[in-house]
Amino acid sequence: YLYEAAAIDRASPWFQFWRITLPQVMPLLLIAVLFRTIEAFKSFDLVMGLTGGGPGDATELVAVNLYRIAFQGQWRTGYASALAYLILVVIIAISNVYIRNLNKVRGEA
Repeated sequence: YLYEAAAIDRASPWFQFWRITLPQVMPLLLIAVLFRTIEAFKSFDLVMGLTGGGPGDATELVAVNLYRIAFQGQWRTGYASALAYLILVVIIAISNVYIRNLNKVRGEA
């Protein structure tokens, strides 16, 4: 009934999208973006399976860099462990921002 009421009030399609559609879809959209962001940090297996981490630095992801530092030639496991914890902190911070926005959209903040 929201779209019919907006049509009676002569709301433009752009206004209907921004004021009706987007607020209703926002919780699901934020959850999908959160999962895709976490998946972007975990795409190690895909890159190593398809390209082996090369050519050069073309597919250099944080996880691939972490693997190279820890296990390929350098063997700097302490530095790699610190980098892994830094990645964890970044993912937790991004997740907290998304969850706060999700709660704000739902009106629970």
